[in-house]
Amino acid sequence: MANVTAALVDDDDEVLDLIEQILFEEGAGTRRFHHAEELLEAVEHTSFDIIISDLMLPGLTGLELLESLHRKGITIPFVLITGYASLDSAIEAVNKGAFSYIKKPFNIEEIRFVINRLRQRQDVLMEIAMLKQQVVMLQSRLSKEMSDDFQNIALPSVLTPRQAPNDLSKAFSAIEYLGRLKSDGLITEQEFGEYKGRILKRIA
Repeated sequence: MANVTAALVDDDDEVLDLIEQILFEEGAGTRRFHHAEELLEAVEHTSFDIIISDLMLPGLTGLELLESLHRKGITIPFVLITGYASLDSAIEAVNKGAFSYIKKPFNIEEIRFVINRLRQRQDVLMEIAMLKQQVVMLQSRLSKEMSDDFQNIALPSVLTPRQAPNDLSKAFSAIEYLGRLKSDGLITEQEFGEYKGRILKRIA
């Protein structure tokens, strides 16, 4: 489980102090911003695992900050802090891709829940990346083994009448085997065509 670095955006230092203390207890690092515009500049050269922003900010609002990040193609998990009177804005933020929202006045457990959820997300994404890498490696190894197998089929390029039935039988057996691999989803239609063409070329 990786460490978490959070960007905190709020013009109220007391709120920032409270969130920062909670995150510190959770082992997370923080960086504070008082304006959305400051964060937009920072994300160009600094990596964050999560952004926790108040809705009401001087300048851009928290919701406008989320939209600006998405326009830049930045998809860092975003948490919006909002009062009960602005709950509709929080729901709108989630509909626009926000990771979560927290209602004011919030408590310690709500912040901890968001961080734990983020860490679970990081673990899942890491596991998916590892599985994808394993699939690519297996596909590469299977493709190489298949290629080596068919290269080793002893089929002469020029056949005499006496050789033809036996050699043709080997070729047809190999093509039939390829067909079974394709049916089982082990090779694609394109790979089937390439291997088949290679075999037929060797007996032409």
